[in-house]
Amino acid sequence: MNKLSILSVGIALGVTLALMSMLCALAFAIWPDATVYFFGAFMHGLDFSAVRLAAQMSPGRVLYGVVGLGVVGLVAGVIYASIYNVVATGRR
Repeated sequence: MNKLSILSVGIALGVTLALMSMLCALAFAIWPDATVYFFGAFMHGLDFSAVRLAAQMSPGRVLYGVVGLGVVGLVAGVIYASIYNVVATGRR
């Protein structure tokens, strides 16, 4: 089995989550009610209507979320690739 590049997987997942966060913010800006309804359905019927009313969107807040999810994705990708390499090859 081939080993994964730890940094490459981390960067790929970080960029993917950052892009998903941007798309989510765009969807929420264009279709706020439909987006809240979709995520409520996605999360098995949870009511997110209070969240929509409590959180005001601003460019700074969106950027904070995009960067934050990018960092979380980077860390998660590094951990995932590290564990995969240990499990797949039996060593580091």
